[in-house]
Amino acid sequence: MSRQIFMRNVLGALTLLVMAAEAAPREPSTQLSINSEPDAASIAVNHEIKGNTPLTISDLPPGNYLIHAVKDGYEDHFESVSIEAGLSREINLKLEPLQGLLLVRSEPQGADVSRDGVALGKTPLLATTLPLGTHRLTLAMPGYQNKEINVNLADRTPVKLEVELLADSGIINVSSEPSGAKVLINGINRGVTPCKIDRIPGGSVKLEIREDGYLPHLRDISLAAGEEQSVNITLSPRPGKLEVVSIPDSARLYVNNEFRGDTPCVLDNLPPGDYRIRVEKPGYTPLARNVAVEKGSAVTEEFRMERNTGILTVITAPAGCTVLIDGRKVGITSAEKDATSAVSDPLSINDVMAGERVVEIIRKGFSPEKRAITITQDQTTALQVKLTRQFIPNYEITTTRSYHKGVLEFANEAEIRIETAPGVITSIPMKDVLHHGVLKEE
Repeated sequence: MSRQIFMRNVLGALTLLVMAAEAAPREPSTQLSINSEPDAASIAVNHEIKGNTPLTISDLPPGNYLIHAVKDGYEDHFESVSIEAGLSREINLKLEPLQGLLLVRSEPQGADVSRDGVALGKTPLLATTLPLGTHRLTLAMPGYQNKEINVNLADRTPVKLEVELLADSGIINVSSEPSGAKVLINGINRGVTPCKIDRIPGGSVKLEIREDGYLPHLRDISLAAGEEQSVNITLSPRPGKLEVVSIPDSARLYVNNEFRGDTPCVLDNLPPGDYRIRVEKPGYTPLARNVAVEKGSAVTEEFRMERNTGILTVITAPAGCTVLIDGRKVGITSAEKDATSAVSDPLSINDVMAGERVVEIIRKGFSPEKRAITITQDQTTALQVKLTRQFIPNYEITTTRSYHKGVLEFANEAEIRIETAPGVITSIPMKDVLHHGVLKEE
């Protein structure tokens, strides 16, 4: 019985409490409406999850509350709200997208980076304002082809992007021997060798290399966009010009012992270098010297020659002898017509080079003679030579009583004299001669 009484008392007390609570004055109700951009954000009020936007909360007592909005891909949004009794309030939250971290480098650097036509900056670029997600970036730089590339920013983890730009034109690496030569592309100066020339339009271009003292080098080069070529040129020295004059002129000119003509003489297109120049003229002392011809130079060399000759007079017995000096024929001795003397008139030979000379006297039927003589400058040297006859029968005579064969000595209308043996002269009257003439070879 006592337990029933206890329970009855408890129930009575609870009833009294409920009646007292219902009888107490209630605070006025409030209403809070929360919207977000974008919607579907999770809302917590004073750290208690209430639902997703758009959201209306009607059971909040008046007071200050902390609103926390959360949505994937957006930064958490915090906002303090004060709610008054009996009033309804609406708040609109704008969520900011999460920003990715992107580092863009390019080769070469300095490229413009844009997204959907909006410039982001130049490489190297650290982009901190791009929302998460996939973005299509465009890299552009004068002289290079535009490069488009997709990049995905999944979270705040930094993403590194390395981009190599391709030239929209060609590149030529030019070197030369010698270096320091001027380089022209399509007539425009682009530097000196060695050099790297970029931004060359694709197609055929004219390459020209110039250096003082050298012939210009010209060539056409076909170059595709983005192509790189290397060219190594050995320049040819510009030839020189050598003019040789002599006093007197008409001297024979030798260059490195090669005959090149008579003075005055002009030699064009002569490769640069050292040359041995020699001039010779009969009757004059030869002259020689070394001459240096520089690249592209014009050199004039003058030779003043000194006369160095004498005169040689030669008398021979018999006449009609050929005279040679140092193996070169210089004349034939002669006698006046119908002269009875077997000795020639003097043969005068001018412009014989001074010094030791060898004179040779020859005539058919006689033994040749050689003499060594000394010619003195501007003086006359006399030489007399008698040749020894060689007994070589060359004539025949038939008379009424005999036949003779020997060397013809003399013949006229009255008689014929013939040497029939060495030193034996036979005179035959012409009236006794039946036949005479040159001996026929057997």
